[in-house]
Amino acid sequence: MDFECLHYSLGLAAGNGLTLRSEHRAHLLPSATESMIADVALAAQGRFTGDPSQEYEHTEMRIKGEGDDATEEEVKVNEASRLATTVSNIDKDASVVPRGAFTKSPCGNMQTNRSFGGLDPVEAVKLCNYLHLRELVNLKKKSILEMSHLNPAIDSLDPLSEDVPKGSWSLQLEGGGTVCILHSLLWLGLTFFHVPQTPQHGHIYMGDRLMNLDLPFML
Repeated sequence: MDFECLHYSLGLAAGNGLTLRSEHRAHLLPSATESMIADVALAAQGRFTGDPSQEYEHTEMRIKGEGDDATEEEVKVNEASRLATTVSNIDKDASVVPRGAFTKSPCGNMQTNRSFGGLDPVEAVKLCNYLHLRELVNLKKKSILEMSHLNPAIDSLDPLSEDVPKGSWSLQLEGGGTVCILHSLLWLGLTFFHVPQTPQHGHIYMGDRLMNLDLPFML
């Protein structure tokens, strides 16, 4: 890897693109905001076209200000915004880490657990030992009694076993039982792996970028 490629890769990994040249920075995805996600949900339908400048339009009636006066408002989003929203949604729904790979600091920040040596082979085949790397959703709804058996340092993320609907994940052993493989049935094409008794884990997504809305009827 030459210096040019290294500089480019570091800029992409940093996620902000501030160190990149303008022609490289133009190819970075925009950050997905709440308003962007809402607009994409309204306007974008069907499969991706592959053209970042492709625009999706949607017209709806919205009430603005006081009174009952309704006005038509046209929502427009391009494919680059739709892709950024899709990547954000996939990360929220299917970014996975083994239990113990991250710890919660006394300040409340999530950080990499440098002493993580991997899950035990017996524990590695249990779905509850794989966690969502995202802000808490389900754990916030639990009572103190339900959380009494949890370790606050490593059990501060939502386990996959509590995803709705049940059966959203497929867990199996490959390579003669040496590798645990997780497949997301909500985002078809997302695969996670973990090698028990080692810190090795990761995931990759190779799909059509469409959420499997038929999942509840398939289970």
